[in-house]
Amino acid sequence: MNGKSSADIWREFVQAELKNKSKLGTILTPGVYGGYENKILTIYFSDDVARKAAQGQLKSIQDKLRQYQLLCDHITFTTGSIPTTATPVTVSHKSHNPLQALYWVEPNLPIENDATARMRILNATVEAEQTCNQLYIKLKQRTQNLAGGEENTIRVSFNWRVRVGGTRGFRELLLPVLHPVFGIPYIPASTLKGAALAWAKKHGGSNEFKDLLGMLNGNVAKAAKVEFLDAFPCKPCLSIDVATPQWSWQNNQVMYKPEPHPLISLYQPEFFIGLRPTTRGDKDGVKVVKEWLENALRSGIGSRVSSGYGRALGEIPHFQNYQSYSFELWTQGIYGSHPPSKENKYQGIPEFRPTALRGILRYWFRAVALGLYDAQICQKLEEKLFGKLGQQGQFSVNTKVNSSNKINPYLYTGKIYVEATDQKYLNLAEKLLILASNLGGLGRGSRRPLHLLNRRMRGCHWEVMDTDLPLPYDAKEWQKLFEELQQAFQAVQAPIGSYTSNPGKPRQRQQDVLDKNAQIWLLQSPSQIAPDKVNNWETEGDRPNVRGTALNLLYSDIRFKGESKGQGNPNVGGALETPSFVWIKSIFPANNPSYQVITIFGTDHPERQAFAKELKNQKAILVFGQMQSGKSPIPRKYNS
Repeated sequence: MNGKSSADIWREFVQAELKNKSKLGTILTPGVYGGYENKILTIYFSDDVARKAAQGQLKSIQDKLRQYQLLCDHITFTTGSIPTTATPVTVSHKSHNPLQALYWVEPNLPIENDATARMRILNATVEAEQTCNQLYIKLKQRTQNLAGGEENTIRVSFNWRVRVGGTRGFRELLLPVLHPVFGIPYIPASTLKGAALAWAKKHGGSNEFKDLLGMLNGNVAKAAKVEFLDAFPCKPCLSIDVATPQWSWQNNQVMYKPEPHPLISLYQPEFFIGLRPTTRGDKDGVKVVKEWLENALRSGIGSRVSSGYGRALGEIPHFQNYQSYSFELWTQGIYGSHPPSKENKYQGIPEFRPTALRGILRYWFRAVALGLYDAQICQKLEEKLFGKLGQQGQFSVNTKVNSSNKINPYLYTGKIYVEATDQKYLNLAEKLLILASNLGGLGRGSRRPLHLLNRRMRGCHWEVMDTDLPLPYDAKEWQKLFEELQQAFQAVQAPIGSYTSNPGKPRQRQQDVLDKNAQIWLLQSPSQIAPDKVNNWETEGDRPNVRGTALNLLYSDIRFKGESKGQGNPNVGGALETPSFVWIKSIFPANNPSYQVITIFGTDHPERQAFAKELKNQKAILVFGQMQSGKSPIPRKYNS
C-alpha cells in the first residue's frame, strides 16, 4: 500500500472524492474509519440513513479503493459510535514498525481501563506493520543473497495462524517476538535451528547432527557447519487474535466463566528462510540440514501447535498414529477478536478457528471423565492428554479447511486430522470426536441445531463423516459407542468408576457430566430438512421442518425454553450467561429419516425431569441414563 496505513488510504480516498465534488464523497463524509484486517474494512456511521446510503455504493467503493491498492473482500458498514476497543490508533510518524508503535503508544495509555489499553496497544502494533511491506521485500532479497541462492532457501506458507516466541509486554500482553533492529515479527535463527535439531535427533539415528549443527558438551565445543538465518514474513501478517477459555478448574470443580484474552499472532503468514555453509561447511551439508528443517516445519513450529497454530499449508500429519475425517460445518459464525458488537449484533469478522474444535473435545472429555474418575485424577489426565503450558499433550487435532462464499449461515468443509503419540490415545481421541459430533455442534451455538430465531441465525450443524457416521437411529449402535468410549478410557487410565457431579445453577454453571443424572434421547424428526436443503434462510429458517421435532418442543413450552425478557426457564433452556442444560443435535443419516439427539444434564432437577417426561411422551428412545423414580428427586450430596 505504498507505505501508507489503511486509515491514511481511506482518508485520502474520501478527500479525493470530495475534491472532485462526487456524490460518493458526500455519502462517505459522515463515515468514520473503524479498522482493516484480513481484507475486511469497517466503517461506522452515526445513523442508519447514512449507513444505507453507503451500503448502496458498495461495489463502487471496492472498485475505487482497489485503485488505491486497498483490496477489500468485504466492507462492513455499521451504525453507531465506534467502540473504544475498535478505535484505530493513528500511528505516529515516528512509529515505522510494530516495535516502535509499542514504545510510542505506551506513555499515552490510560490506566483506568486496562481492556481498552490492551486493545489500543494491539491496534497500534497491527496498524504499524501494514506500512512495512517494502521492508519485507528488501529483507527477502537480503536473505537470498546471504544464503547464496534460492537452492539454500525455503519458502513456507501456513494455513491459519502462527505464534512464535513472545514475551510479556505492556499491560501484561503476551507479544510475538519482534526483531530488535527491524521491529517486525520474525522467526529467530535459534528457533529454526532448534526445530531442525529436534527432528534430526528424533529421526536421524546417528550423530550426524552434531557434526553439521555443532555441539557444546561441558568444555568440549564443536562449531557448526551450517548457519541458520533469521526468517522474515514476505508480507504484513500481524493480526489481533484472542484466546477465550470458557471452562476452567477452580478448587476441584470446572466452572463456566468465559474470559477473552486478546493477543497478537501471525495470520496466514508466508516465511522466507535461508541457510548457508560456514567456513567449515559445504553445500552438501546445507542440503541435509535443509531437509531436516523442512520435515520439522511439516510437524509445526511455534507454540500451540496441537491447537492448530503453526501448521504449514497443505501439510498432513506425519505421526505414525493418526486418522482423518471429512467434516462439514454450517454455522452462525465462529469469531476471534472481532465478534458481533453490542452496537451491531449482525456484523463481525468470522473465522474458522481450529481451537474451537480442540475446545469442544476438551469439553466432552470432561463430560465423560468426571463420571469415571474423581476430580483430581480427571484434571491430571486432562493435562496429560491435552497438554498445558510448557507441556505437550498426548494427542492433537488439526484441520484443513475450505471456506465458501455462503454467509448467514457460513459454511466450512474439509478434513480433521487426529494425531497421537500412541494408539490408545488415538483411539480415545477418535471416540471423543465421534461423541462430540453426534451430541452437539462446534463453536458458537453448539447446543442447538441451525435455525432462525427472532430473525437472527442461531445454532450450528456439524457433521463428521466416515463409513459408519453419522450414527443411525439405532439404540444398539449408540450403546455400542458408549461401551467403546468407556473401554478407551479404561485403556488410558484404569480403573474407571462411577462418580456424580453437579451441573450447577443459573449464572453459576459447572461442567456438564455424563453421570447417572444425565440422559440422552433419540427422537425421530422425519420431516426435518438438512441445512443444504433450505432455499432461503431469511424466509424458511424459522420453520418447524428446519428446527426439528425436539427444538420445536423446547421452544413451544414456556416451561422449557430459554429465559428471555423475563420469560422462559433458565434451569432447562438456559439464559444470558447461563448455558442451557439441554443439548439438541440434528442427525441426517444417509438414506434414512432424520432424527434429533437430546442430551439433558442434571435430570434430578424436577424441571428438567419434566422435559424428559415430555420426550418420553413423544416416543423418544432413551439410550443413556435412566428415568428418575418418584415425583420428587431425593436430595443428594454431589461429589466434585
